[in-house]
Amino acid sequence: MVKAEPKAPEPHVHGPDCGHDQAREPQEPFRHAEPKPGRNDPCSCGSGKKYKKCHGASG
Repeated sequence: MVKAEPKAPEPHVHGPDCGHDQAREPQEPFRHAEPKPGRNDPCSCGSGKKYKKCHGASG
């Protein structure tokens, strides 16, 4: 069976309704509500272990 190669996307053509000339309002950067826990901070689950040994441990 022969696999069809994916088609390349069509190049963007600038026209009268393109919208690139319109100024956009700058977006606010996303801010987390709470700071990220440090590796040696106690885990937030209440186990009494350090975060790095509990929920911060990578599998």
